[in-house]
Amino acid sequence: MTFTAAPTASSGTMRDRVPGQALIERMLLQQAAGRPRSGVERLVGRDPLEPAARRWYAGATGERVVAARLSTLPSGWTVLHSLPVGRSGADIDHLVIGPAGVFTISTTHHVDASIWVAGRTVVVSGGRSQMIVKAETEAHRVDRIVTRVLADPPAVQPIVAVVGAKRLSVRGAPRVVQVLRAEHLRRFLRAQPERLTTAQVTTLVAVLSATETWQPAAEAGPELLFAYGRLAAEVRAAARVRLAWAFGLVGLTGAASAAIVLPGLLGLLTGF
Repeated sequence: MTFTAAPTASSGTMRDRVPGQALIERMLLQQAAGRPRSGVERLVGRDPLEPAARRWYAGATGERVVAARLSTLPSGWTVLHSLPVGRSGADIDHLVIGPAGVFTISTTHHVDASIWVAGRTVVVSGGRSQMIVKAETEAHRVDRIVTRVLADPPAVQPIVAVVGAKRLSVRGAPRVVQVLRAEHLRRFLRAQPERLTTAQVTTLVAVLSATETWQPAAEAGPELLFAYGRLAAEVRAAARVRLAWAFGLVGLTGAASAAIVLPGLLGLLTGF
């Protein structure tokens, strides 16, 4: 299937945006520029992802993991996803509005990585990251909207949600940004003190879910999630095939070694 992002229609709400939508759109466009796998490549489990699509796929996967965590928040909380800001295709991964206030959540997905945080300095497996600065910028964007809607509102609180990291070490907490693992998101949000009334939450949800509040963007038609779901299934299947080949080769190597070593051992034991 070839996917093409179409201009947004006037749906009147951003609630129809799906988790990771901006990244899925980019990933599918990069994927469409590649070539299909051959029969042999399927047989050996070659990764179906094009190299240029991999970072977008990883990012979208991380955002969908975080969205699943946020979906368990109780009634009274609203979560919006992939909100378009700026003119370069940037977006806010998740925006949470509830009794405890307004939270921007930036997802970072680094499988088996070691992440070290000290203030605004972040090192991911030896490389510097600007994730704290990015999270601060996103919160400032939303803060400007909120202050136009409510008189003396609480500050928008930025969060970096970490997915897949082997180690997360926060040696010095950032002054404004909360850095935590995705699995701790719900508990953290629920533990915050109440800062907004029900009426204030309702007002903010109406404004923040309106399409005119954000940059124009493509709607998530059913073909987008279908294409993503099919590709994700192919990625998982290819990984299983590679794993099966790896175990098979280990088994063959073990059998070959046994065929060479065991007769020698028997000879030593029997005197032949």
